[in-house]
Amino acid sequence: MKAPIMVIALLCSGLATAQTLDTQHFTIAINCQSPEYEVGCDKASYQGTNKATGGTINLMGRQIMQMCADGVTPCHSLGYQFTNGKIIYFVSEDGHLLVTDGAKVLVDESGTWQF
Repeated sequence: MKAPIMVIALLCSGLATAQTLDTQHFTIAINCQSPEYEVGCDKASYQGTNKATGGTINLMGRQIMQMCADGVTPCHSLGYQFTNGKIIYFVSEDGHLLVTDGAKVLVDESGTWQF
């Protein structure tokens, strides 16, 4: 009896960390797959969908944390970073999607978080 309850608890805890950002051209689903007891999220998934084409991309990345004054303790989240070769996807906590290839900006959009 305990095993099914544990499975349900694990599934529900995963759902609690899912977030979706809706911008003008993209829908981005981010899911933290790190254990709930960890500060921050070292294992996050990104599924980006282009609204015009329906094309999707799936990436793995991590949460970027700002450190407290002691330089060791994480204070708060700045957002999530994902990489695809040289291309960097950054999704900020305030709903900003920035995709860059070196110094070249490929996407720069703001949106609304759905929790």
